[in-house]
Amino acid sequence: MTIWKLLANGLRDDLLITLSVCVGCIIVALCLERRSRMPLRIALSMLTAFAWMAFTGYLRGAVAVDPGFLGLVRYGVFFLIFAFSMNFWCRADFCQSLYAVTVAYSIQNLCERIIEIPRCSVPGFPVVVDRLCLALLMTVSLAVYYHVLIGNARQRTMFDFANMNSRVMLFMGAGVVAVSIFLDMEVRHYSPAGNIGLENCHSIMSAIFSFLTIVVCMSHLRETDSERRAEVSDHLLYSERKRYEQEKQIHDAINIKCHDIRHQIAAMGEEGYRDELRKIGRLVNIYDTAPRTQNSALDVVLSGKMLACTNLGITLTCLADGRRMGFMENSDIYALFGNILDNAIEAAQAVPDPAHRMISLTVGTSGDLLTIENQNFYSNELVFKEGLPETSKQDKDYHGFGMRSIRSLTDKYGGDLKLSAQNGIFSLSIMLPIPD
Repeated sequence: MTIWKLLANGLRDDLLITLSVCVGCIIVALCLERRSRMPLRIALSMLTAFAWMAFTGYLRGAVAVDPGFLGLVRYGVFFLIFAFSMNFWCRADFCQSLYAVTVAYSIQNLCERIIEIPRCSVPGFPVVVDRLCLALLMTVSLAVYYHVLIGNARQRTMFDFANMNSRVMLFMGAGVVAVSIFLDMEVRHYSPAGNIGLENCHSIMSAIFSFLTIVVCMSHLRETDSERRAEVSDHLLYSERKRYEQEKQIHDAINIKCHDIRHQIAAMGEEGYRDELRKIGRLVNIYDTAPRTQNSALDVVLSGKMLACTNLGITLTCLADGRRMGFMENSDIYALFGNILDNAIEAAQAVPDPAHRMISLTVGTSGDLLTIENQNFYSNELVFKEGLPETSKQDKDYHGFGMRSIRSLTDKYGGDLKLSAQNGIFSLSIMLPIPD
């Protein structure tokens, strides 16, 4: 077989397979943190996969090897090439890579088997029509997959396989793909040639296997979304209980202060009364000195957090311009800055040196980007897991939620979150694109 014949067969039989699986994996990669020169990396991976498929396609007719065994090796290595390529394109872990390739390969196989039915049933079915129909079906299927997986929000938090049930579903899907490849090779090898009914039956069964694999893997998205909603609900209930406890403490403290004032007035006269008024005045003035950011939601957050910092002996410096934050929902602004400052206050409160109990917050714009910078000192050792500092508290169901919420809100608005901890200073940087 000449090189031109080999290339022609590869373009006819293997190009659409390689392109379809590659695009399916790219859709998942768009949801994850990308590596530099991602288009070049994708091109190299696709070229490698296509070369492998073309080479093994040549071996089928040139070398006396068991077709079933060669087919298993051919598609197995093809599967692994894209599985390893995912981490080459973006920062994907093993489960995320396995998920991407499993669904992408199943979509390709489903389309291939559907088109194979008229190809086998109609004598002399034109090759050009066959390839065009397959390309159209793959395009529609991948477009639907893109819409279901990403849509307009481009949520990146769906690919969390920490839950054991999610991993079980993923490995079940990958196992079905492996079994489907094995049966496909074996049935084709031992089936009598020209039996159209048997070939169509095999195509239908293979298509059903692929469809079920897609359903099993995609059900992970619904389960993950439900878990996130339940996690948010649990956290809100926990926060409400904590807020009630804090407000009750404030109420009790006010009652105690009023009781003390009455006794001091009786014991010290007018001078004691004036001294207590000055103390109360300093607390009230905190609200007057709160930054006026021209964003009501941000003003509310900063007023409450500045009061908390004053009571805890923490210095909070803030330079904020909220005029261009209108594209964000008020609830998201409150949640984002509330979590940022809550984490900073908790860290600064634990610093032994009172002079280092400081927090610096800056909010501004740079071109069409909203920039948020926060720095604070910390004392305990920080351990990062999946790019976020892991909580050291025992109750991990409720603590550590703040940072995950910050990342989720950053992703919601298509932004970028960077965290670092060096020389006792924790730095947080967020850049959000401002819509036109």
